[in-house]
Amino acid sequence: MFVLRDRDFYKKTLVLMLPVILQQLITIGINFLDNIMIGSFGEVSIAAAAFSNQAYAFFQFICMGLGSGAVVMSSQFWGRKEREPMLATAALALRVTAVICLVFTLLGMVWPRLLLRAFTNDPAVVARGESYMRLIGVTFLLSGLSSTATYLMRSVGKVRIPLVGSAIAFFLNLFFNWVFIYGKLGAPRLELLGAAVGTVIARAFEFFFVFGFFAVKEDSFGFRLKHFLLPGGPLRRQYVKFSLPVLFSDTLLGLSLTLVSVIYGHLSAEISAANSIAGSLVRLTTVVNNGMSGASAIVIGNTIGAGDIPLSKRQGNTYILISFLFGLIVIPPLMALTGPYMRLYTIQPETEAIARTMLRINYLMLPLQTVAFVISKGILRGGGDTRFLLLADSSCVWFISLPLGALAGFVWHLSPGWVYFLLAVEFPLKGIVCFIRYCTGKWIQEVRAS
Repeated sequence: MFVLRDRDFYKKTLVLMLPVILQQLITIGINFLDNIMIGSFGEVSIAAAAFSNQAYAFFQFICMGLGSGAVVMSSQFWGRKEREPMLATAALALRVTAVICLVFTLLGMVWPRLLLRAFTNDPAVVARGESYMRLIGVTFLLSGLSSTATYLMRSVGKVRIPLVGSAIAFFLNLFFNWVFIYGKLGAPRLELLGAAVGTVIARAFEFFFVFGFFAVKEDSFGFRLKHFLLPGGPLRRQYVKFSLPVLFSDTLLGLSLTLVSVIYGHLSAEISAANSIAGSLVRLTTVVNNGMSGASAIVIGNTIGAGDIPLSKRQGNTYILISFLFGLIVIPPLMALTGPYMRLYTIQPETEAIARTMLRINYLMLPLQTVAFVISKGILRGGGDTRFLLLADSSCVWFISLPLGALAGFVWHLSPGWVYFLLAVEFPLKGIVCFIRYCTGKWIQEVRAS
């Protein structure tokens, strides 16, 4: 049959997907809380927080690449029950993560103005965001290690601990935001800087809870701190082949989204704020996409690792159909939420109008966008087709979307709606390209320990 009717398949998908969705919602909720709680301080504060969080979002894409690259290998090893290659993969991934995260920590803490000026030339926004960025920089190393540990646990079906850690971190962030933004319980009123303090506390807790469990108590994967220095051996070549393209792909994608914010930042503070406001609501759909793509990568990776290629193809067909239907079904409720959501912000009418236009454009793209996520970040990645994904990701955004968006904003001087459309058109284009690749069947590539 074209799609699966196996209950165990859907149960396994939901077991993997729902905790990831909830964890993503919580993670996004931390940034969302920052936006909402500082929204009453005006566009400059919103933009300052948005650009600082955009730098952190770029860092998260790198973390996603590090973790997802490790999943490509560890999920197939888990399907074959090969423990030693799994531990060596984890050690390689965590060492690379530590080095990259230390670089980001240094940049965020020592040169915050340099980072912010890459996004905007507005001196008021840069001045307001400098201290915020410096504090957020403290969390890069902690967040990177906990993120990679989370992905490694997901590859063996362990999703509960990262979810619990993120949930507690969310409520810690909410409480300490309230305390330090508004100066409650005798604390100083720090406004924008208070949001950074709350975020640092929440992410520090999440690291000790999640990474601590992975390195001390988790049994399925069996990684311990003593394994951190395990030699990669023959796996280094496999890591370069399968994992590094994922890292480069997600890094380039994160860099492209960062440059999108740079384009908005050099157009006006109103457009930047509108993009931040629209993005917070749009991310409600991407959490489902990430959850489904993460689950599909693990399920298909396990299936290919076990040697059942025909089943992996039927699983892929099923995931594509589900993702397309989700993209259609979610449009009406999002449209209904738009009005109440916009009333949460104290902004100028021009900013609100731009944000509403951006949201309408995004709704029209959703079906192809969801398919693009699941095929590229899930099915093809789980199949080990990471080199093709690197080519598809880079070509659609760097040769089409970004050049057209920059021309629309700075040369053709088109409306913000057209700029937004052209900067976002890479997602449906990538969906089409990756679907064609999927139909060829060339995306299935087995990972071997030697």
